[in-house]
Amino acid sequence: MEPPAGSSAKLLSRLRLKQFELIKGVSEGLSFRHLADRMALSQPAISKMAREMEEALGAAVFERRRDGVSLTPFGQSLVHDARLIVNKLARLETELSELQRNPIRMLRAGAPSYTGMSLLSRPVALIAARHQQAHVEIIDGIASRLFDMLMAGELDFVIGSLPDRNLSDDEAALLHVDVLYPDELRFIAHRDTLPAGRPVPIEDLLRYSWVMPSKDSLVRNALRTTLLKKRLPVPPATVESSPPFIGAVVAEQPGFIGVLRSDSAIYLAQRLNLALLDVRPRIALPPVAIFRLRDPDPSALAVELFGLVRESAQTLFAE
Repeated sequence: MEPPAGSSAKLLSRLRLKQFELIKGVSEGLSFRHLADRMALSQPAISKMAREMEEALGAAVFERRRDGVSLTPFGQSLVHDARLIVNKLARLETELSELQRNPIRMLRAGAPSYTGMSLLSRPVALIAARHQQAHVEIIDGIASRLFDMLMAGELDFVIGSLPDRNLSDDEAALLHVDVLYPDELRFIAHRDTLPAGRPVPIEDLLRYSWVMPSKDSLVRNALRTTLLKKRLPVPPATVESSPPFIGAVVAEQPGFIGVLRSDSAIYLAQRLNLALLDVRPRIALPPVAIFRLRDPDPSALAVELFGLVRESAQTLFAE
């Protein structure tokens, strides 16, 4: 059954926030009985709440069976919004509690460690210096985890790459994406290992020891795919760590090759006097962008930070 056309005011007067908790909980595999325990309600009260929601929407949301409850296709279409509403309210509750103690403006962003180090450190420092009452929290993680947190309303925005999978039409429609620059794999080395400035076939690097990010990273996946296509062996990681430590190991002694995304490779090469190698073939990565949900609009503090991040990216690649 299709939900009836009607004013949003009518729906707002009939729907309750706890009904969205029901959808979220059932999507996570919980039964009405478990949800009753979690929400400190009786099971009949939960069942009544579910029926009232279906009556308000004019469509079946829950599919009741002897062995439990699941969501109908229409119910599944409401999962994203339900999670967003519940998570946003939980976050708002925390922020309001903080605001009562200290009137600060908060930003919660996601960025992989390499982007946080190379692109965000200066903008965040400037924001903190300009706005004494601001609080910026940067969550580190791989692209897929950060994307899921953004879609769940747990982050204001993410600076990095979209996850290495195809987005659904519904997901794409919810996103606002501002591309900062095209990305690629870059290779760094001690200046006594290889000089910068001349093209190096990637097969010439296989005799060295490799210092790389984790196996599930976009960098390792892109490197692995390229080498397999060229029928070359995939080198093992002699050292596996985060970008700052990769740069530090490569700088200590000749004989190591570090592989990173372009922003962290350029950043570390400049600061540690490393050779930034011109490796062929060039290995493209998804572009780095600021991505956020289209609704709501970003705060003035977020817009200011976005401008500083764009300046930081221009300065990094100009150098």
